[in-house]
Amino acid sequence: MSMSTLGWRLMLLVVAAKALTNPTPNAHERRKRQVDTSDVTDAELLCGLLSSLNGAPCKDNAPSGPNSPVEANCKCAPVWQCKDDRGPTDLVTDTGNFLTQVNVRSSLGCPTPEEVCCINIDPNLQPKTPPFSPSCGKRNIKGVVTNFVGFQELQSQFGEFPWMAAVMTVEKFGAINAPLYICGGSLIHSQVVLTAAHYVHEKRTAREVAVRLGEWNFKEQSESVPHQDYLVKEILVHPNYVPSLLAYDVALLILDQPAKLGHTVDTICLPPPFYDFKDHLCVVSGWGKDMFSETGKFQQILKSIDLPAVSRASCELAMRGTRLGPGFHLHESFMCAGGEKGKDACEGDGGSPLACHKPGDPNKYYQAGVVSWGIGCGQEGVPGVYADVSKAVPWIEKVIAEKF
Repeated sequence: MSMSTLGWRLMLLVVAAKALTNPTPNAHERRKRQVDTSDVTDAELLCGLLSSLNGAPCKDNAPSGPNSPVEANCKCAPVWQCKDDRGPTDLVTDTGNFLTQVNVRSSLGCPTPEEVCCINIDPNLQPKTPPFSPSCGKRNIKGVVTNFVGFQELQSQFGEFPWMAAVMTVEKFGAINAPLYICGGSLIHSQVVLTAAHYVHEKRTAREVAVRLGEWNFKEQSESVPHQDYLVKEILVHPNYVPSLLAYDVALLILDQPAKLGHTVDTICLPPPFYDFKDHLCVVSGWGKDMFSETGKFQQILKSIDLPAVSRASCELAMRGTRLGPGFHLHESFMCAGGEKGKDACEGDGGSPLACHKPGDPNKYYQAGVVSWGIGCGQEGVPGVYADVSKAVPWIEKVIAEKF
């Protein structure tokens, strides 16, 4: 299926209203990791609409803005097609593969980080891609095809988290079928995405839901490896899910066809059942807000936030020190991570994966959690709360065995 970037713009019109529904006990205290419309301008919305109608991005190919290159006759082009001095610089990775290294500060003024202002352009040049073999939980920490230098803190490299998924609803706006982003997810099987149940349990039909894999910069479509879109043919919610408590807040989305696995689309490993990730170093990814406030911005480029997993006892104690009060009890289906000021999943990150190092293999990751809820975002000493994937593994494995 083919879906335009109109979805990322228009999704905020629908989802913001939904973010205020489905209250739970202490709903004014517990904040589901939802989305709102605070950072979308009328100009951005119009741009997305024109893009969908015209079939092309509404942007000029020439750089603009205060930091734009001023060299005459240069045009923005993918860095691997530039034969100037500002073109590709090869970086050899630990595995012997080559990446094109780009300093994002040298590409200021161009629409995407992968572009530079170039005079000598060869449109026939293609990015270098190393051989691929499927392997769950492989994090491309230096990126895929391109390694960016000079990024802002907490931004990921392109293809760094190949298991990351964007879950969307398919809504009709006149003659346009628009995919509206609702939450994150993770690819755990070539045809199965894991996400948070509270986003999908009330969907009327599976065909209302779609999944995008291999996405990185939601604002652009010029990435060196295109994303993949799939319809969902079946939604399976954990049998013990309790909406009022968000207990067992996990669901499986069965795709209409297997994903095409590659460097930017691959699976994450499931943990052993009932595994305790206490004190493991983990990372959460998503396109949610960078802070919990009116000034917080949804991220165009996928975030990467390192977090430690926190013991249940420590998490429960921390939560009792918040507005939840001394009687708060953390349900057995949850786990926690974080607690460092300014580093947390936030609004818009719901359903996204918390990935932790696989014991004995620092280059592999298990999915430990699914972003579920929290008290604000990034408060000192207050961890975020995640659905504990290890508690759901017996059910997940049973479903996969029956379906495939």
